[in-house]
Amino acid sequence: MKVISLNGSSKLHLKKTCAAIGIFDGVHRGHRYLINQMLTTARRLKAQPIVITFFPHPAHVLRPDVRLGYLTSLEDRFRLFKELGVALCIVVPFNRSFASIPPRGFIEDILVKKLGVKAVFVGDDFRFGKDRGGDIALFQKLAPELGYEMHAVAALKQGRDAISSTRIRQLVGTGQLNEAARLLGRPVSTSGTVIKGAGRGKGLGFPTANIAYESDILPPQGVYVVQVLWGGQKYLGLANIGTRPSFETQVAKLHLEVFILDFSRNIYGKRLEVQFLKKIRNEKKFKSSEELVGQIRKDEARARQFKAK
Repeated sequence: MKVISLNGSSKLHLKKTCAAIGIFDGVHRGHRYLINQMLTTARRLKAQPIVITFFPHPAHVLRPDVRLGYLTSLEDRFRLFKELGVALCIVVPFNRSFASIPPRGFIEDILVKKLGVKAVFVGDDFRFGKDRGGDIALFQKLAPELGYEMHAVAALKQGRDAISSTRIRQLVGTGQLNEAARLLGRPVSTSGTVIKGAGRGKGLGFPTANIAYESDILPPQGVYVVQVLWGGQKYLGLANIGTRPSFETQVAKLHLEVFILDFSRNIYGKRLEVQFLKKIRNEKKFKSSEELVGQIRKDEARARQFKAK
């Protein structure tokens, strides 16, 4: 998939595109429903399908006091778009200058003139432009004049409530992994690069991969059965999220380390995905290395039983 950053100096002049517009953090089932509708219409119109996303999150710029974490990194967002069949993603660097563009200017100058949009797909609560003054009604009003189709897509629901990134953040943060996975349409996960650690796990006979994870939202502290995706393969593993209380050097930021079962490859510097399948216990402090090793063996046995089910 090709990714293009749309900034003030961009000289893009695309022709006949069909666009899905949104932040799409998490690329959950509701997002995929909207994007798939866009792809269907693009085939009907014989137009180029594109996804337009924003980074950073508008809330980080307009309301910096709000601590809003990402479910997925921007790179994972791209990967998930590609898996859906999207060939071109336009990233809009969101800043106060962009936020000050009049709503009509966003539609006419950017979407129609610069990106050649012939069909627009957005969520039915989408707001845009200066003071968030643009809405679905404006999109619909300008559609005949500017020559595009307007598709406002109602939020997909799970039960009585809409599937939303906000709802999924709450579920992940409180450890409700199964419900979060149902809304995402895939396991809760994070991606990151394997970095060097202190080597304590290897010294205990359980070499772990220390992950510089990219998403801001992790499940609560504890030990999890996980599935690790790397090199086109899936591996069973154990992950610890926490502060490593059994060691003197603890960390301020939550630490993520993974013990991949039946695996001996050197993956320093490699990027992998960790999918959280089930929490098996809380993080705890052990009195000795022997006690810790004994617990890890029990955790490994539970992980293998999980795979056998």
